Amino acid sequence: MAASLNWEAQAPQFHPDWEAFAARHGLTGWEAWFAPYDEDTYRFVLERLHADDVVLDIGAGDCRFALAAASRVKRVYALEVQPALVSACLQRVGEDLPRNLHVICANALDFPFPEDVTTGVLLMRHCTHFADYFRRLQAVGAQRLFTNARWKMAVEEIDLQASRPLFEHAPPGWYACTCGAVGFKAPAVPDAEVEDAVHEVKTCPQCHPTNPEDTP
Repeated sequence: MAASLNWEAQAPQFHPDWEAFAARHGLTGWEAWFAPYDEDTYRFVLERLHADDVVLDIGAGDCRFALAAASRVKRVYALEVQPALVSACLQRVGEDLPRNLHVICANALDFPFPEDVTTGVLLMRHCTHFADYFRRLQAVGAQRLFTNARWKMAVEEIDLQASRPLFEHAPPGWYACTCGAVGFKAPAVPDAEVEDAVHEVKTCPQCHPTNPEDTP
């Protein structure tokens, strides 16, 4: 991967009109910012891709990951909302654009996810729309999602089609919800093994807060 690319010159947050652009596209906080990750972050995902995967890279940035993934998988859809980043990528790659790499300039919140996607990639630790992307990847039958949007730094591999209990039925320990929230469900008695466990849940206090009126 080309780590020497001058990404600061392409980064939309340094352009004068980026705040208006972000607001128009419903991107909040740092969600509209672009900065590449370190090589280890990309390598973690690349080494776990399969040759028959069809990858949807949500928020592809300058497409450095998508370009690397295209040499390993069946097809890559690189979805990026920022025209400046997409334009810079296409100009840089030129006629060397891989046949199996589809670079799409569109808002992931509006763009219909392709139905052949098997694996989603969401390397966007400030993402505020995790629940929407999770649900839509599930709906098209995707099997896996690689993301740092829930734990913010570490990248995890999520089984999108796995069965998940409601929060109240989950055992004590760390939990990670389909809404994107993470937290800790304390046991009645402190237990080191419980503190190391992480459980997938489909509801949590953040997306389904307790209604005081329903509490006896």
